[in-house]
Amino acid sequence: MIKKFLGLCAAMAAGVLTLSAADTAALAKDKFVFAWPSAINSGVAPLTFATQLGYFDKENMDVQIQVLTGSGVIIPQLVAGNIQGAYSSLEPLIIARQPGKPNYPIMFAYNYLRRSVWEFAVLDSSPIKSFADLKGSTIGVLALSSGNIFMLRAILEAQGVPWDSIKLQAVGTGAAAFEALRSGQIQMLNLFDTAHVRLEQSGTKIRRLQVPAEFDGLSSHGISVTQALFKDNPGLIARFGRALTEGTLACQANLDACIRSYWAAYPALRPAPAAEAETMRKEKEVLTVRMGNLTYMRPGAKAQMGEFSTEDWTKLIAALEAGGEIKKTDIPLSSLYSNALVPEFNRFDQAAVIAQAKAAK
Repeated sequence: MIKKFLGLCAAMAAGVLTLSAADTAALAKDKFVFAWPSAINSGVAPLTFATQLGYFDKENMDVQIQVLTGSGVIIPQLVAGNIQGAYSSLEPLIIARQPGKPNYPIMFAYNYLRRSVWEFAVLDSSPIKSFADLKGSTIGVLALSSGNIFMLRAILEAQGVPWDSIKLQAVGTGAAAFEALRSGQIQMLNLFDTAHVRLEQSGTKIRRLQVPAEFDGLSSHGISVTQALFKDNPGLIARFGRALTEGTLACQANLDACIRSYWAAYPALRPAPAAEAETMRKEKEVLTVRMGNLTYMRPGAKAQMGEFSTEDWTKLIAALEAGGEIKKTDIPLSSLYSNALVPEFNRFDQAAVIAQAKAAK
């Protein structure tokens, strides 16, 4: 099915098959419900900008964002066909492939966050300069069940810090987490990129510890779909991924217009006119960091949005094993992800997209 679909796309690109604009407009749009794993925030801006610039219309798609929190909610909705795709962390699927686990019939079709959003922040005045200095420290994490803890353990132990020499404290996000760091309850905060920007915006100076090279540039989130959808309708996934890629690059090219598209899509979240300039400044700081992780490319890697590397998975599997979360490590990677649609995700005129984005208001 994938080969047939890619062959059809090639034929269309060569002009063998043609479809007039009128014919395309006459077709009913294909619905694609996309699960967002937290409250709506400016992270959805690449999607809203893609909508505003007509990229989903061009793909004849009606994309709807639905908030669903946690893999325990998202996965059943995916399997039931109530949603077509989800912004998901990678760990749950690896765990699901263990003996006796659910072995969900889902997979990842698009590498969304190409560099992990999880960061390691200490106060700027802290004596901690590297991971090796963390022995005996208390580290603040989102929750004691957070999937990023396994990679934290792998990094620490690779740097010679025994796992039993540190303590974890669940701090959530926002003011309580920030105060835990400021007051010395914790010595390091292991939250995601945008949370740390918010901490800086609150007036706290922090430093981010440099991730060791062998762990840097690994994905933390992708877009999951069912294996059935990937087999039976790869074109739908390819069209969504292409419009998402266009929206991501467009957003990076014009953050102001991208953020305005988010406010237009969610007017209840738009700031009051008097606060708009300051809110825009802060949102641009937040989104700049997130865009860096969305568009990150490893040195020497071909710039292909949506593509996973083998290391994204093998190093995560090793981290989960080291953390005692899994025992079976010989998991067929083909059961976890596919790069088959990557050429389609990147089949568009990038210069034209950037030019259109820069002209947007």
